[in-house]
Amino acid sequence: MNMSAVADKAGEEYWSRVWEHSELPEAISPSSRDINKYPYRRIHQYFKEKLSGMETQGKTLLEVGCGNSVWLTYFAKEFGFKVYGIDYSEYGCEQTKAILKRDGVEGEIYCADLFSPPEPLLGCFDFVISLGVAEHFSDTSNTLAGISKFLKPGGILITTVPNLSGLIGFLQKKFNRPVYDIHIPMDKKHLGDALVKAGLKIINIKYLISIGFPLTLEGKNGTIQHYNLKKKIVLMLSRLGKIIWFWESFSGTFPETRLFSMAIFSIAQKPKTDKL
Repeated sequence: MNMSAVADKAGEEYWSRVWEHSELPEAISPSSRDINKYPYRRIHQYFKEKLSGMETQGKTLLEVGCGNSVWLTYFAKEFGFKVYGIDYSEYGCEQTKAILKRDGVEGEIYCADLFSPPEPLLGCFDFVISLGVAEHFSDTSNTLAGISKFLKPGGILITTVPNLSGLIGFLQKKFNRPVYDIHIPMDKKHLGDALVKAGLKIINIKYLISIGFPLTLEGKNGTIQHYNLKKKIVLMLSRLGKIIWFWESFSGTFPETRLFSMAIFSIAQKPKTDKL
C-alpha cells in the first residue's frame, strides 16, 4: 500500500476554513418529522436495518474525518457504541469535542492524519465509519485500505460518499467547479471495486435517498460567479426535493438510483485474518 501516491484533493487548510465559518450542527433526531430532517430519517432506517443483526452495545467505533460531526453522538445514543474520532483539522476536532460535550456523550478525539495516526489506534476498533472522506483522496482503494487499518480483524467498515456520478455531480460541476474538483466522482461500482481492492468483503452497498440537491455554493478560493442566480436555482431545486421527500413520508421510498440519489452507502468487513 503506497500512501505517498495518495493525494489529498481538499487539504487540512480547506477544512479548517470551512469549520471556522460553520456553527455546530444540531444533534440527529431520527424521530423528528421536520421535512428538512428526512434524509437523516432515511439514513437511520438504513443503519437500523443493516446493523440489526450485529452486536453494537459497548463496541468501539472510530469516525475517520470526524471534524464538526454529529455522527458520534448518533451512534453512541442509537446503538450504544463507545465512540472515538480522528481528524487532521485541529479546529474540526475542537468542534467535535464541543458537540460531544453538548450532547452529553463521552468520547475521545485524536487530532492526527489518518495516514500517520498514533500507533495504538491501529487494529483496535470493532467498527470504523468514514462519512464523506474517501472521495477527497486521489486513490480510493488505497484510502479505504488506510482507513481499514484501524479495524480489528473481522471489524466492520461503514463508508459513504456523495453520488457525484449522477445529477448532483453534474450540477455541482456547473455551479461550483473548484469544489467539485476536490472530489473523486464515483458510482456504486467504483466504490465497490475500491472496497474489494482494499481487501474488504462487501456486506451491502447501495444508493440511498432517492433525490436531493446538497449543492455547495461556498467558493473554495473566493466568491463564485453568478452567485445570486445560482442560489435561487438551488433553492428551487431544494424545494422540489422536499416535495418528493414529503410524498415519500406517506407513500414509501421512490427508487434509489445512480442518476438521482444523494449518496452511496456501503458496509464491508475486514478479513478475520489480517492480510492488509
